Amino acid sequence: MRKIILTFILLSFSFLFKAQNTSEADIWSGSYAVYSVKDDKTALDTLVIAKTKDVKPENVPSRFEVDLKRWTVISKKDKRGDSEVVRRFIFNPEDKDDEYKEFGWTRLYQEGKMNCIDGGHFFICQTKPDTTVDFQKEGTFLTKTGFFGVWLHFGLVELKKLN
Repeated sequence: MRKIILTFILLSFSFLFKAQNTSEADIWSGSYAVYSVKDDKTALDTLVIAKTKDVKPENVPSRFEVDLKRWTVISKKDKRGDSEVVRRFIFNPEDKDDEYKEFGWTRLYQEGKMNCIDGGHFFICQTKPDTTVDFQKEGTFLTKTGFFGVWLHFGLVELKKLN
């Protein structure tokens, strides 16, 4: 009887230890259809986002050391198949480095209601479906899917996660 109880206790602790060491959920990986906010019937492109190796602290400027996780984004329209490495928006309250602040989304990020990734000339964000996103001076936008992006020289798009 003692052995059974001891075995049960050890198994319980092993499950707890495993749960504590599970990495956080990857909320970005998947395929996304991209739609113009003016025409939500015809997809402009399909993007594939995949988790890639984390960068090493010595390979990034010090302000990016706060978050070393990276993803790749591939456009299915791009015949070359080039991928771009993207990173999450920086939020480091200790250094007052907050990329959400520019859009007025700091509170939303802190409450777990907004997450964004940055690709340099574009960014993609996710929030809850049917959320009105405030772009301050640029106005508001209702994201039906909860995924939206902004591309330099192209503008605002809605994304629909396919898988």
